[in-house]
Amino acid sequence: MQRNHRATSPKARLIDAREESFSLPSNTTALRNASDENILLLDLDNTLTDTRRWFADFILGATAELASAMRAPTSLINNLFAEVATTTTLHEYGFAVEEIACRLKLHRSLSYKKIEEMSEQFWQSFAAAHQKIEVYEGVHETLAQIRSQHKDLKIVVLTDSPEWVALERLSLTGLLPLVHGLVAIRTEDPKLRQRGYRDCIKSARRRIEAAQEKVNKQHLLLNMSIPSTFAKPSSAGIELIAKRLGVVSGQIIICGDKDSKEGLAAAHWRKKSHLHANYDRPIHFVRANYGNHDLDHSRYLELASHIPSLSGSKSKDIPAVPVLSSLDRFEQLNVVIADTLVSTRRRHAVA
Repeated sequence: MQRNHRATSPKARLIDAREESFSLPSNTTALRNASDENILLLDLDNTLTDTRRWFADFILGATAELASAMRAPTSLINNLFAEVATTTTLHEYGFAVEEIACRLKLHRSLSYKKIEEMSEQFWQSFAAAHQKIEVYEGVHETLAQIRSQHKDLKIVVLTDSPEWVALERLSLTGLLPLVHGLVAIRTEDPKLRQRGYRDCIKSARRRIEAAQEKVNKQHLLLNMSIPSTFAKPSSAGIELIAKRLGVVSGQIIICGDKDSKEGLAAAHWRKKSHLHANYDRPIHFVRANYGNHDLDHSRYLELASHIPSLSGSKSKDIPAVPVLSSLDRFEQLNVVIADTLVSTRRRHAVA
């Protein structure tokens, strides 16, 4: 099993990447002229970044701190976090404390100022833990090679993480300059009936906006936030990216660790293409199998016992999806892309 590590020289990688950065087009017409270009869609968590164990460690530790502050059983706080995550997204931390406090009716016994302080502490715990996020071995080098060798390929991160989390995660790991676009989930303000939560929510929203503003994303050709209903396995994100980039006949390759998300999203895209008799926009699913190496880690299993959807990611009831290739290391993706694009060009030449 390969070992995972952080980039050893992020500044050096950033300098190299900036030389290939693209300027943001003045209007979407410029994007639509690239009809022969191809798209590589990359999942973020457990495909580019080794997130699973980090996520489990953070949530279990942070919810234990919350349980102590809220004077509630840790198991209850974990279950409440799972309920919040089910209605938003697993990696949405912006308003988690406020929503948990509301469900526990803490505002009846604690001041809103105290709840706001709990939220601030949760945020600080997240910020400190997030600094430890790791990338898989060879990701930086492979992305740089793909960009250099395939000029007609646009690399877009399509993730179910919130936009502000994804931007910070890509920035922290030095990956942001190596991609052309990011499509992530929009963070919506929770609808809490009690007026006293308004100040808490405003404070959390300011933290989210500040986190987004500090990331330099000017080079991105595409930067969109989409509603959580568009999350994978829906193909809505893929459709938006293809439309915005104006891809008419190019190849689409989607790489991720889950058949239940990226694999099914590709299958849904394929089904819609057939329904509309549009066979010129093929899509290929590449499984990042190395991203599943720690599904049985004790901390992840502990968290999965509280969040049913995590256990569901290993379900055998998921319908079989076509897999172009299954990667044991991220470095293998470059070969898969080259083989796919070259074979397609050959078929077109023969035709």
